[in-house]
Amino acid sequence: MDINKIRADFPLLKEWVYLDNAFVGVMPKQVKEGYEEYIDLWYNFSPPGDKTILQEWLSRATRLRGKIADFVKVKPEEIAFTTCTGSGLNIVVNGMEWEKGDNVVFPEWEHNALYTNTTARHGVEARVVHARNYRFELADIEKQIDDRTKLIQVSHVSYVNGDTMDLNALTEMAHEHGAKILVDATQAVGALDVDYRKSGVDFVAVAPYKYLMGPTGLAFLYVSEENIDQLTPDRTGWKNQIYEGDNPEESVSEGSAEKFEYGTIHFQGVFALEKSIDYLSAIGTKNIEKRNLELAGYLYNGLIAKGKGMYTPDTPTSPIVSYFENDPLPLAAKLKDMKIKVTGREAHGGHMRISGHFYNTREDIDKLLSNIP
Repeated sequence: MDINKIRADFPLLKEWVYLDNAFVGVMPKQVKEGYEEYIDLWYNFSPPGDKTILQEWLSRATRLRGKIADFVKVKPEEIAFTTCTGSGLNIVVNGMEWEKGDNVVFPEWEHNALYTNTTARHGVEARVVHARNYRFELADIEKQIDDRTKLIQVSHVSYVNGDTMDLNALTEMAHEHGAKILVDATQAVGALDVDYRKSGVDFVAVAPYKYLMGPTGLAFLYVSEENIDQLTPDRTGWKNQIYEGDNPEESVSEGSAEKFEYGTIHFQGVFALEKSIDYLSAIGTKNIEKRNLELAGYLYNGLIAKGKGMYTPDTPTSPIVSYFENDPLPLAAKLKDMKIKVTGREAHGGHMRISGHFYNTREDIDKLLSNIP
């Protein structure tokens, strides 16, 4: 991995020490070029060959669907485009059949808590798992699960302190009771080497504007092939019509997660995200994970050496490292004035959250460490 060459693709790194990808990622110039390609295509109205401009947009979306599937190691027909992480989570919740007496289980720190209008309307019991020693233990989750548990939602990587969930063990536990697993993986994909087919999880929602360095307004949902036909789309449109009359467009085929897309998607985001996936794939997700964990470990040890009380429970398993701080917002503002970008948070206990990426260096971390009290 040629770090100097990589850093040249991120012009802002000449000015900033950017360590805040758990908030918003930054894009390399190649992703910017993807946005511009879309604008130029439309602005000049120059679709290739005999295609209409919509056919070109749809063709690019199909190509990206395959690249995303390869990136998270699933099948293209298991990927649906959405607008954000919450959109994917709600497609799952709204598409399931609920009965009074069912229950759902989720950790208290979920960014989108599994307590929705749909679950409340159907009288579904919400069972909340509380953190113990700054993480969510499998044993504590297991205590909440019974044969009426229908859905368990977890984050693959905690946005609070970077702790990771053992998805394989959790899935095995849940499936013994007939429960499904819904994963928020926005803080994992792009940062770690993931394999969601191997993990056995049922659903995964991802927004790409953090570690994937991609767009806002476009996201994706993985629905395992075993669950596609069991889940009912929560809305209809020109892509997934159920009206049997004279329709203007053909509906997508059954057996594909594309049925959860009901209309025109954020095609400019498609062009940008494809560039990001290509960029990260060329480096290799295993290489990215290795570097991210090395940098996170270096940061963790540096904070320990400064006597900080660590919120991240032990040696980091993701790029996110958090420590307790009494005045997190003023400190984050002070660092920002120095062109060092991290997040100070008061929610879930005052803390500083630092979240680098593969393009960072030990010198970046040293500069941060030398400027925090």
